[in-house]
Amino acid sequence: MKFWKSTLSLVMILSLSAMLMSACGSNSNESKNKDTSGTNTATTEKVKLKVTTWAGADELKEFEDLVNKLNADSNEYSIEVQSIPSDYYQKLQTMIAGKQAPDFMWLSQEYVPQYESMGVLAPLDEPLAKTDFNQDDYFPGALDVGKRDNQLYALPWISQPYVLYYNQDMFDKAGVNAPDGTWTWDDFIEAGKKLTTDGQWGALINNMPLPMFLWSYGGDVFDKDGNITLNSPESMKGLEMYQKIAKSGVVPARTQADSMGGADMFKTGKVAMFVGGAGDDFEKTANFKVGMSLPSKGSQEVTFSWIGVTAMSKTTKNPEIAAKALNDMTNAIHQWKVVSPTKTGFDEITKIRPEKEYAVDTIRKASEVARGFSNQPKQSELDAAMWDKLVQPLEKGEDLQKTVDSTIAKFNEILK
Repeated sequence: MKFWKSTLSLVMILSLSAMLMSACGSNSNESKNKDTSGTNTATTEKVKLKVTTWAGADELKEFEDLVNKLNADSNEYSIEVQSIPSDYYQKLQTMIAGKQAPDFMWLSQEYVPQYESMGVLAPLDEPLAKTDFNQDDYFPGALDVGKRDNQLYALPWISQPYVLYYNQDMFDKAGVNAPDGTWTWDDFIEAGKKLTTDGQWGALINNMPLPMFLWSYGGDVFDKDGNITLNSPESMKGLEMYQKIAKSGVVPARTQADSMGGADMFKTGKVAMFVGGAGDDFEKTANFKVGMSLPSKGSQEVTFSWIGVTAMSKTTKNPEIAAKALNDMTNAIHQWKVVSPTKTGFDEITKIRPEKEYAVDTIRKASEVARGFSNQPKQSELDAAMWDKLVQPLEKGEDLQKTVDSTIAKFNEILK
């Protein structure tokens, strides 16, 4: 009996000693995970995220460097870059269909409605509210392309407002005053006629999106609710002006412009005026003095902007941390890409592209009035119909009303 009592006492002592040692070890580890203020600094595994991009070559290297810096600075997330430089959207949709959607995806603005209608994109308002995201810092037109039904689904990382570039040497030679930002489309035509000679044209419009003309008179192809407004009085005025310019003799035929390359025609002095993105490199590549102005207008001052966005997948596993990563990544890109869609990032333009310093005020004004398309879920089909049924017939001089009616009939067929 004494033996069992002695054995039991020994077991209890050993057990108690083990518990005390374990407790001491636990306290020791915990103290290592605390700083002198008692704050727990235990490291946790970063949330792994993936972003797809169409970037390749030098652009990809620059983007990867940017992301690597973000990863080094964050203790919450780690972003992996996946480059798809060819067949981007086809491969992206294959990934989505195979339930391998990335956490973030680069999209051109026209794809936002399509991907949102497919249920692919995560709404951002709620998770971004927990970050330092500042909606008021964005130029409204750039941010609007990422919205559907007043909900934000994508953040713009670049905005290229269209501006009017002109060949100052050709203007001086022809004795024509340079555009000053107040021109109407009629002023554009009048100057173009004076600048058009054998083998040289006053302007080029084949690279300009047709809706830009409609907007300048208060019209549009679709309104914000998706209703067709192509035949509204305001839209018809814009279409009339487009056809007037196309048939005025101041622009080359589309086939000729396409074969020679619109930007190349401007760089080589074949055309005096060219409407293109504010980030184009004409100041570096042209052998003449390049000027810049706001595009001409109808009743309203407005211009188109090519806008790239990053959207977040609905399947991302940690939306709060993903939203923080998205906001950080987008802000970092604003310090890299020109033109930034934010007011604070805009001033980086003189550091990134010092040759644009002469035109900063013009680009800022263009950014303030720039906008994207009123995109629809079936935008690619609608664009094809607009090209076949509207743009080409207008340039050939066909009846405007019949052309519009035919286009609307095709739209209804696509949308039914």
